[in-house]
Amino acid sequence: MKTGQKPILKQIVAAVIGWTMMAGLGATVNATSLTVTDITDWSTTPMEVVSANLPYLNYNGGVYAGINTLTVADGGSSASYNGFCIDPFHWSASGPKSGYSMVSLAEAPKSPAILNAALAADIADLWAEFYSPTMSSSSAAGLQIAIWELVSSNAVANDGLPAADAFSLADGQYDYGAGQDIASLATYDGPAANLIALTGPGQDYVVDPVPDHGQTFFMLALTLSALVLARPALVQSAGLRRKAQTVPVHRRFGAINRS
Repeated sequence: MKTGQKPILKQIVAAVIGWTMMAGLGATVNATSLTVTDITDWSTTPMEVVSANLPYLNYNGGVYAGINTLTVADGGSSASYNGFCIDPFHWSASGPKSGYSMVSLAEAPKSPAILNAALAADIADLWAEFYSPTMSSSSAAGLQIAIWELVSSNAVANDGLPAADAFSLADGQYDYGAGQDIASLATYDGPAANLIALTGPGQDYVVDPVPDHGQTFFMLALTLSALVLARPALVQSAGLRRKAQTVPVHRRFGAINRS
């Protein structure tokens, strides 16, 4: 017979991941006093300038499409995140902007393009498939455009946005593979990314809930917590092995800015 070591450890690791993330986010999720500052260096971040039609904003022209760098401050603490714009219907704020909340992805962005669970899942899958902090500029632009197109299409289909106000690329503008990214959702069956939304008076963004400068600390805390909590299970498993025969097992408008 097999011992129960692997199932026990899987349960422990899953629990520790949940507890650690809840501890790290508990002070900010759903808080309404967050201040978000877009500190993106558009000369160095992976991005492309694309020509877009934004009739809702009465604007047609160049916009940045790529990875945003955001600082989120809550009282005396702050963290830096990489993210993408999920709001092609509002201009990005200039300088620090208070009044933001950190919410689940399905709860953002605000009107006229409110997400739902299905669209949030699509964005999480796209992030899991294609996002990397070191992704190329063309890949970052494609992922951003794909997100905008999904959000805008959903707003027309489910939120009552007039089709004439939908986001679109200008005639002849290359989409940097956004169409292929969206098409990949039909066959992607891997794990979804764990994402959080920042919603507030400026643009809304999707970010990974683990801040960039906190990844090392997070992994260290996870490892130490797992070892502490796993010890009783490991002891139990070792005892079982003495009694049992082991069977070998042979995915500033993004920001949007007037350029």
